[in-house]
Amino acid sequence: MDPQKAQKLYQQVDQAVELLQKNLNSNYLDALTETLNNLQQHQVNVENGAPTPDVVAQLTKLYLTIDLTTLVAPDLFALIQLLLVRWQKVDRPQANLQATPSAIGLLFSLLVNTFERSDEKALTIVDPVVGSGNLLFAIAQQLAFEQRSLNLYGVDNNDDLLGLAAVLSQLLHQDVTYLHQDALTPWLLDQQPDVVVADLPVGYYPVDSRSEQFDLRAKSGHSFAHFLLLEQSMKLLKDGGLGLFIVPANLFQQNNGTDLTRWLTSKVYLQALLSLPSTVFQDELPDKAILVLQSHGGNAQQAKQVLIANTPDTKSIKTLQEFSAQLQTWAQANLH
Repeated sequence: MDPQKAQKLYQQVDQAVELLQKNLNSNYLDALTETLNNLQQHQVNVENGAPTPDVVAQLTKLYLTIDLTTLVAPDLFALIQLLLVRWQKVDRPQANLQATPSAIGLLFSLLVNTFERSDEKALTIVDPVVGSGNLLFAIAQQLAFEQRSLNLYGVDNNDDLLGLAAVLSQLLHQDVTYLHQDALTPWLLDQQPDVVVADLPVGYYPVDSRSEQFDLRAKSGHSFAHFLLLEQSMKLLKDGGLGLFIVPANLFQQNNGTDLTRWLTSKVYLQALLSLPSTVFQDELPDKAILVLQSHGGNAQQAKQVLIANTPDTKSIKTLQEFSAQLQTWAQANLH
């Protein structure tokens, strides 16, 4: 896409969102979801007299200048990235609600290809904390280049973020099944996942009665939600299934870190811990890493040597190619 064309299209959509947001007295997230839905329906949705007739007329005129149908998937994806950054700047959502940077999806797709080498079978991928869907979309976009067949599922208990994810899926013509539920209850899936991907929300889980069924529950007080989600995800994977998680870089130094280490070494295969550069994230967030786990069974085995490495700057094709080669070399030496 011509960068100037992309910028102009972004500005037009943003203008429509701001106009609707002001008239509905809503946050940017809700106005963005409604605007993208309106653009796909080619009409302004009116409920209980809102937006006002004057604003409906303004929006209708503005929508005529915005044509999303001419954009191919990568261009649409680039536009979505601009809009998600804008949402985060305007609404300032807490860290756990922010969209996962698309660069993570690129790294995850390299890892999927390292562990799930057979491209003949369809892959079922679940994100149990899908949020706005950006991580799932980024992975799907990368794997689409290889024409891998994907069954995608997103789980979340946040209505507003799921609403945005659903409308973005339609825009990208990306088939995703969304489940509105707490990811620490049994997942309402019709098949077991081959891969679970998650940008884990960090903090305490408030429902102590539900935490009691997990090995990684706290000895007293609330348990860490990110610990419980790790355990839940690995339990629900197929035998030999792959878990890719964004976690705090100091995960093993946190309270109950010893319990986590014991669980990892007895219940799953710890295959890699990859440090992420701070430049990946928009805001000044604590250091993050990618934790790579595999469930027991199938053809999976514990790597002879756990891969501890730094991930590259994803803006550099050369360093990405070097990292991909490093993954393949490690896999040949340690997974066979």
